[in-house]
Amino acid sequence: MGTKTLIRLVIALAVLGGIAAILHFAGSGGAVSEVSSSTNKKKVFEEFPINEIAKVVIKSKDASLTLTKGAASWEVAEREGYPADIDPVVGLLRKIWDLNIVQPITIGRTQYGRLGLLDPNSADSKAEEAATVLTFQDKDGKDLSSLWLGKVYARSEGRPDPFGGGMAKTDAGRYVKHGGGNSVYLVAETFADVKTEAPEWLDKSFFKVEKIKSIEIVSANKAVDWKLERAGEENDFTLANATAAEKLDANKVSSMKAAFANPQIDDVFIGEEKSKQKTDLTTFKIVTFDDFKYEISVGAKNDLNELPLSLKVSAELPKERKAGAEESDEEKKKLDTEFADRVAALRKKLDSEKKLEGHVFKVRSFIVDSITKTRSELMEEEQKAEAGQPEEVAPGVSLPGLPGLPAPAPAPAPAPEATKAEAPKVPKAPAPVTPKADSPAPVTPKVEAPAAQN
Repeated sequence: MGTKTLIRLVIALAVLGGIAAILHFAGSGGAVSEVSSSTNKKKVFEEFPINEIAKVVIKSKDASLTLTKGAASWEVAEREGYPADIDPVVGLLRKIWDLNIVQPITIGRTQYGRLGLLDPNSADSKAEEAATVLTFQDKDGKDLSSLWLGKVYARSEGRPDPFGGGMAKTDAGRYVKHGGGNSVYLVAETFADVKTEAPEWLDKSFFKVEKIKSIEIVSANKAVDWKLERAGEENDFTLANATAAEKLDANKVSSMKAAFANPQIDDVFIGEEKSKQKTDLTTFKIVTFDDFKYEISVGAKNDLNELPLSLKVSAELPKERKAGAEESDEEKKKLDTEFADRVAALRKKLDSEKKLEGHVFKVRSFIVDSITKTRSELMEEEQKAEAGQPEEVAPGVSLPGLPGLPAPAPAPAPAPEATKAEAPKVPKAPAPVTPKADSPAPVTPKVEAPAAQN
């Protein structure tokens, strides 16, 4: 084979290979069937200004969200600057700073829609074809960089999907591109936590009630309100101002020792929506053994079992420790240090919970359902006969008019000669019956001996 012929054959094979790749890519909707690294861990951003970023704007086709770096922490602009959960924000920035390219994708701009990389601000782009754009700005609002997130890449698992619909797949990466360039890359991150819903970014830290000393419910109907209190952490609750007829059911109130031990928030109401929320339906007043005082007010719950909640908290923290009469210098130093650490922890808790005042939170109703009881619902229930079952009556006692009982049978008349009540006699067991003489005796068949043979 000549040199020219060999060159022509190589060129023809290269052209055929290119055509096959294009047809495969177009037929698979822009997906990549096999992912292999050929970039030696080259980063998407060679220089990502992570330390200069003070604002992150997340924009999709139909929604947007802004995270701003405040004086103390990151904040959610769509919730009037309510604190954001710092860990997801910082984690996102670090993830992008260290984002490696798995595979470059050769694709024209006309094919961006296949990978979900169209401009979300364009009127011509559809929601399923538009990218989610992350724009990073400095403290002055100047754009520093941006990253466009396209469709998620799903890798085949090589087995049928147990739910039907072909082969099973696993989310393994995402198509991305620079905001200022046309290069498209496949990365190993799915960015599943990048969302435009504000509640997803809120700091869910909430107040936590510990060591309840007394708990009181206050509503519009004072007659059904109650107050429970106990002398020590190991004691059970007693009912304050109980009447002689009231007997508290210890089983019904034992769980109230852990009331509001781990409440959680779903969202924060703002603006006009906040003004519509009424939290004056029920208030729980709680005092703890650490001298924290809480007023937790809630409103009516909706069809989704959600209700509004507001909070007031105060505390009387100890200023100094009363030393024992026989403490050594070493013991005093140790106890003073423990006392100072405890007071510091309580002070930090108080400062954190005071920041929650003035807000109206959306919470799930289960955090108050178990303690929203009337006074009578806390008492022991009287033992009553089940419906349709007669009450037990002592033998010989007749209760006229008792429902469900048949009329009593008349007592037998006494014998004429009886003058005193005699104890009932126990009948003797019947004697065995002896067959009469005229009864035929059992016949025993006779057996004749065999005759002797001569």
